[in-house]
Amino acid sequence: MSKRPSQLKAVDPIPDKTALYFAPSPAHAERFIATLRELEGSTVRAVQNGVIFESRAVNLHFEVHHSPAKAHEALRHRFFNLVLLDLRDSGFPASRLQADFKKTLRLLDLMDEEHDVERRYGFHRILTMISGPDSVEVDRMIAALGARGVGRVIRDFSTCHLDGGCPTLPHPTKFCRLVLDELIGMIASRRHGKVALCASGGGITGIYFEMGALKCLDDCLPVGALNSLDMYFGISAGSVVAGILANGYTIDEFMASIAGTPRKRVPPVSLSLLRFSHLNLGTLTSPLERLAKAFGASLLDLFRGKSPISLETLFLEYNNLLTAPFHSDGFEKILRRLFTAPGSTNDFRKLRRPLYIGTTDQDSREHVLFGEAPFDDAPISRAIQASISINPAFTATKIGDRYYMDGAVTHTSNFVEAIHKGSTLIFAIDPFVPYVSKSPGFALERGVLFTADQDIRTLSYTRFEKTRSWVLRRHPEVSQYTFLPANRLRKVLSVNPMDHRPYFQIWKGAYLSTLQRIRSMKHRLAGDLAAHGLSLDTTRAEAVARHLESVESPGLADFFPNGRLSIRRRRQKTEKAVATAPKIPRKSTKQAAVHAA
Repeated sequence: MSKRPSQLKAVDPIPDKTALYFAPSPAHAERFIATLRELEGSTVRAVQNGVIFESRAVNLHFEVHHSPAKAHEALRHRFFNLVLLDLRDSGFPASRLQADFKKTLRLLDLMDEEHDVERRYGFHRILTMISGPDSVEVDRMIAALGARGVGRVIRDFSTCHLDGGCPTLPHPTKFCRLVLDELIGMIASRRHGKVALCASGGGITGIYFEMGALKCLDDCLPVGALNSLDMYFGISAGSVVAGILANGYTIDEFMASIAGTPRKRVPPVSLSLLRFSHLNLGTLTSPLERLAKAFGASLLDLFRGKSPISLETLFLEYNNLLTAPFHSDGFEKILRRLFTAPGSTNDFRKLRRPLYIGTTDQDSREHVLFGEAPFDDAPISRAIQASISINPAFTATKIGDRYYMDGAVTHTSNFVEAIHKGSTLIFAIDPFVPYVSKSPGFALERGVLFTADQDIRTLSYTRFEKTRSWVLRRHPEVSQYTFLPANRLRKVLSVNPMDHRPYFQIWKGAYLSTLQRIRSMKHRLAGDLAAHGLSLDTTRAEAVARHLESVESPGLADFFPNGRLSIRRRRQKTEKAVATAPKIPRKSTKQAAVHAA
């Protein structure tokens, strides 16, 4: 690898960067630290589990590990900007080098076997130092590391296996300086893309789960951040909450509207399906007309001596008599009223932040993303109506000369589209997951409708999980955080996805399960948020959670600290102010790029 110009004097100090330094033996670490101490214009301070290297260019904490298991455990519980592997020959026999290499591969295996793909450390942020007496064998090691996806490998040019005391060899500090330059370059070049929200489907109860999850996330982020993300994606139930947020309405306002405590700008909203306005009278009467004609034709055939009427004939030849009993026009009117209010818009092209609604073309069976050209001229409320038109409950929605239905038929989530549009930090919410029972026969006792619902949920989540695992491994620069309902809450969500009544219970379960996920990923989430200019503070959420856990039947006020209702309203500021409000001040563009990594 060619040497890049030294950066050690080119940038301002970068504080609080941490690297996990894995040395197969203490001898490796001692040599590396000793070389660091020899660098001019720098200091090395010993701290617990490693050293802190300080210079004009970088302040870097090297946390030293020799055990693959302990190193992996550290990666699972603390945030590291990068990983440095030391595979240089220490003068031992070649067999020792092979043993060190196997030990290092064990660490990579542990990292790669992480069952939670979102906790897997990105191999593109691994730098390996390597040397050895057999150049062919070293080449094989480099090839093996490349096959694992290790980001960068540097061969130590300051040693010679033929003559360790050769006077023409570069001083070890020269190689060490190159390593530091590469580390700084890896930090500075870390891609800082966009932040996206991807909300999936799940019926009316799915909308409630997403509201509770987003309420918790909103309480952990800076004020206004949830309404200032770079992109919003929604499918089916998720299209409703994504549309609300993209239009500037807060989760607090939406929850108050559902709970019957509306604010001035958000009227009361009922998601009850069993209303006369939702009945699809056209599809209910037309089958009766077709049935009468079919019955008349059968009687005529019978009179003429042809085959008699049979239930089998009616079932097999006239199954088009079964139609969806509801339409989603009523929900579209609710959304249209919100999106045409002063300060809002029902036009994708006029939104402050891009919004994309996933639907399914009913006839071509293709996934269509409203909000991107040429599907950005439809009203937002109409696109959301199409996305929530799930068969067999709702009829398809006509937009232009095509008919569109539930986007979850073709996609579970649009996080792949978010990555293609430049997102490197994604919040995904998926309430449409199956309930896992440890009791044999649990599903069988609940009948065919429950089993069918669980089958569909399983197919949907399996598709989501496999796609996520493949995509995140292919795009290690992307950090995704998925929020799913806890298993005990899935049982509630599976009773009836269209039940509009248990919103308080679902909000509570969603809030608590989301906070639990944030706690388990806090070290990584805080680092990824900092890379995008955002902070993470769970103090408010922890206070709300403690209160919720003490209340059996919560009300709206219980989702606020100390049980005091305080609705956050959308900001009435300019686009520039809204965009920059939650950002962390930075000294300079160049320093920010390095510091955020």
